[in-house]
Amino acid sequence: MRIFIILSFGILISCTPKINYSLISVAEESSLKLTQYSKETDRLSYPFIGKDKSSGQLIWYAPPILAVSPDDKKIAYTASSNGFGNIYLKDISGGLSIIQRTFNKEIMDMAYSPDGKYIAFTERKLKNDNIYMINATEGGAIQQLVSSSAAELSPAFSPDGKNLFFTKSEGDRYFIWSLNLESSLLTQYTEGFTPCLTPNGTELVVTRNSRDGSRGEIWMINLQKSTETLILSDNNRGFSSPQISPDGKKILCVGTTERNKTKNQNLDLYTINIDGTKLTQLTFHQGHDVSPIWTHDGKSIFFLSQRGNKSGRYNLWKMDYNNL
Repeated sequence: MRIFIILSFGILISCTPKINYSLISVAEESSLKLTQYSKETDRLSYPFIGKDKSSGQLIWYAPPILAVSPDDKKIAYTASSNGFGNIYLKDISGGLSIIQRTFNKEIMDMAYSPDGKYIAFTERKLKNDNIYMINATEGGAIQQLVSSSAAELSPAFSPDGKNLFFTKSEGDRYFIWSLNLESSLLTQYTEGFTPCLTPNGTELVVTRNSRDGSRGEIWMINLQKSTETLILSDNNRGFSSPQISPDGKKILCVGTTERNKTKNQNLDLYTINIDGTKLTQLTFHQGHDVSPIWTHDGKSIFFLSQRGNKSGRYNLWKMDYNNL
């Protein structure tokens, strides 16, 4: 089974510049206000990031592995302990309190329900990925929502909480499906992965690999009209992991920056208007910045980053977006 990955075209450069991970920020990020929310001993999980051996293309696991509660009081993440990656909850307001919600699981990604009562997540068992759900605050009962021999990943709730959208693999291709949580009806929609819905629930934003398979693109699908619109594509950069802002005006995503003689190709955060205009690069650190997610008030962005420590270990960071 192949996990879904994003390919980003790039020319190999023989030299490998040394990365100074210990920097909290770089000159291009002077307008950013960044706050670290974890420490290295928390052992946060992070998405697979590597290079294709034959092409040298950067590849990475695209689904979000962070989730913010609808009241913006808690953030859910995965951390590794005893060989397992489980869900933990941390207060956004601060403090040392951390709640572990799953035990002895291999959690790949997750999403909060709109009412904040549940967390849907992908768990890998015996090399097969399926989607489950657990109460966000109490109890240990886990409900399996989707199960088949194919990989089913990256859950995303509809705004009304009635449907759960997810990705299902068919060989090397990926398709968006939904599960009606009341009737258990399954519906297939379109090709793509990492689904995210607009606040009104009428459009679906997904990642697709380009026709030649060399890079990731961001597409929008109108669920009522069945029309498809290419929002973001670049000949030299790949993009993934779209997250729509609470006001529905912007898309937050992960994208590559081009390599040069002094900087390796890496993953940074970008925003673009929902109509495909004004692509803006938010982060420029030489380490990877991945798995971004909005707070529900639209004022902040949480993400995982290698910045701020000598070893390049991933930590949880918050970016104040309101003043950008």
